[in-house]
Amino acid sequence: MRTILFIDPPAFCTTLEVLQDPQLRRRPVAIAPLAADRAVLLAVSAEARLAGVARGMAVALARRICPDLVVRPPDPARYARAHRALHAILAEVAPVIEPRGWGHAYLDLTGTERLFGPATEVARRLERSVRERLSLPLAVGVAINKLVSESAATVVKREAGADIWAVAPGYEAAFLAPEPVALLPEVPESVRRRLDDYHLDRIGEVAAIGETPLRVAFGAAGGVLHRHAHGIDPRPVLPPEVQAALRLTHELSTDTNDRHALANMLRPLAEEIGRRLRARRLMAGRLVVTVRHADDTTAERAVAVGASPLDAELWRAACRALDAALVRRVAVRSLVLTADGLHDGGGQLELWPATEFNVSPKAAALQQAVDRMKTVNGERGAADGRAG
Repeated sequence: MRTILFIDPPAFCTTLEVLQDPQLRRRPVAIAPLAADRAVLLAVSAEARLAGVARGMAVALARRICPDLVVRPPDPARYARAHRALHAILAEVAPVIEPRGWGHAYLDLTGTERLFGPATEVARRLERSVRERLSLPLAVGVAINKLVSESAATVVKREAGADIWAVAPGYEAAFLAPEPVALLPEVPESVRRRLDDYHLDRIGEVAAIGETPLRVAFGAAGGVLHRHAHGIDPRPVLPPEVQAALRLTHELSTDTNDRHALANMLRPLAEEIGRRLRARRLMAGRLVVTVRHADDTTAERAVAVGASPLDAELWRAACRALDAALVRRVAVRSLVLTADGLHDGGGQLELWPATEFNVSPKAAALQQAVDRMKTVNGERGAADGRAG
């Protein structure tokens, strides 16, 4: 069983502004590019939210709602310094950290209890240490997966005087049930509107509906809703270097808009993505193809990936995304293939039930043989290069 912490420094950017200028304490503060036309707020303080101001709101509107609003320009260099300092403290207890925006992070503490103690105690030590060393408040959620830990941290910020919320294993669905559907992360706006149309306001109301009716109503998103409403989230905590390893780029030697040629260029990218996924025992929820044209415009399309981890399936999915992205006649200069929505694959190919993952034993054996051959050839090529 995993142990995941979500670290959420409330109002990270505006808090740093207050630390820089204590006269802003208890005043409504927002971050926005001052010179930009139609600028919107990038971050807001708790005081600004209480005054009715929200992130993404136009500056002009925010000033009408809250005449006392103090708007400061963004200072990425300062945020980056504070982010690095915070993450240096987190790294003292967490072997695996996945950053999520300024200051925020998932920590995987699985297997560290004998070394650092129970996860709740680690969370309390981190909260004290960050407050003492950086003067930053922390909200920390503790749970067995990313979704519930992040949701718990959000609940912490809502509860006056609380800074840590731990959800005991097995109580994920019970914890989420009374919460509003908006607490679920990354639900598309179109799905949120339809949930509102169905008067499904609470996560428990969604969880009470079977997966099949949810899929009928929402398509593939219905299956995700069903899992998330029950607090099920298999996504692993991935450090930045692993995430980068699942994004590959091909720069064309000659610009072209020949669809067949572009699809052939995607094939080795899909095969390498597949190899890296299997090596890490991961599966991808989507493949994203990004096309950069000769005039430097880009188009990006994503397609869902089935349960099969085979290279051929990944390539076919990549080709579907490519077809959707090629909406212009301008020649293509580069292709980027990204695997995201990563989650645990559950083991080696031979351990994956064919009925569940739609992989026949023959296809799995063939894929393993190809992987072994590539590994041997790669090692031999590296050895030859050293010998030369």
